[in-house]
Amino acid sequence: MAATRGQTLGSLLTLLLGLTAGKPFISLTGPSQRTTPGNPVPFNCTAGPFSSWDFNVTWMKGRDEHPASAQHIVTNDKGNYSVTSKVWVTLARQDILLGITCEVTHRELEEPLRKTMNLSQVLQVVPTLKITTKTSGIHIHVHQRVNLTCHAGHFYPSHLRLTWMENRHKVQTVESPQVTRNPDGTYSLEHTWQAEATLEGSEFACWVVQDEQPPVQANITLQAQGSRSGKGRSIHPSSLQGPLQRSEPGTSIQLTYMSSGFPSRHVTVTWLKKNRELPKQQTHVHASGDDTYNVTSRVLVPLLADDVLSVVQCHVSHKSMLVLHKNISLDQYLLGKDIFPVQVGQPRAGPCVSLPQLPPLKMVQLSLGCGKNSAN
Repeated sequence: MAATRGQTLGSLLTLLLGLTAGKPFISLTGPSQRTTPGNPVPFNCTAGPFSSWDFNVTWMKGRDEHPASAQHIVTNDKGNYSVTSKVWVTLARQDILLGITCEVTHRELEEPLRKTMNLSQVLQVVPTLKITTKTSGIHIHVHQRVNLTCHAGHFYPSHLRLTWMENRHKVQTVESPQVTRNPDGTYSLEHTWQAEATLEGSEFACWVVQDEQPPVQANITLQAQGSRSGKGRSIHPSSLQGPLQRSEPGTSIQLTYMSSGFPSRHVTVTWLKKNRELPKQQTHVHASGDDTYNVTSRVLVPLLADDVLSVVQCHVSHKSMLVLHKNISLDQYLLGKDIFPVQVGQPRAGPCVSLPQLPPLKMVQLSLGCGKNSAN
């Protein structure tokens, strides 16, 4: 942001010097703050002085011509002309590798005046986030050390801060972790934290913060349980996810539940808002190829202005036995509310695992997935 403002001041100074000397100059300025994809941003191009007003201004985004939205002509006390042209550009993630160019032609010029600004200077791409773990099997011993890896994908610019939390307490913060550049110009990173599986269970969270933007968060829960008679039960790794961007009241958002490892296809997912079943929901159960079944359920949730205190409930049952009950707060998805959370443990949509009450085992249940925050 500081670099963009400095460039704006430098361009204006160059233009003023050119006007004073009487030699035609060109200046190109853009927004002072970075903007996420999908939002339009303005660019202004000013050129002059010229002895007549028969000049032409052309805008190019990459190699494609882009229409101008407004153009103004100014005459100074010496009868010379200058022109200011404005264009609005709707940013996209792939624009990181493109530039916006202003070109001015006039009969007095031997060559056109041309100025280019890289769109990467004004673009901010929010990372996608998830936590994964690799284990030797589904059974994890109590006090076993487990590597948790936080994956932040396709973000821009490269600078960010990564923080690991355990049960709402900060355990590590990494400023500017090592990143890898992707072919599309964005960046990705992987950072690993070693956690210990305990009988009590612990919730681990990976936070990523870009500049002054709200944090993006992914969660995972490791919980070991005791054993009796050596009999086991299946583990259903699951995730409960919502959109990364907030939405206006009057629109709808999609929530998604995904899980695997069910021994049969008799799985029922029910979505409730204010204790009433939501009508626009779809659940698919399909074989995974290893004699178990995977479940994906999606629901469209209409947002209202008073939903800051509302929750959506997700109930998952296998053969009429409840295996998951989760509350998702809707305030995290409403636009216009301060979304920088003070604590990790506030109720949010995120990964989770809940299992039926059966004789306990010496094993760890894993809950994998990503979301902005996780409900307790």
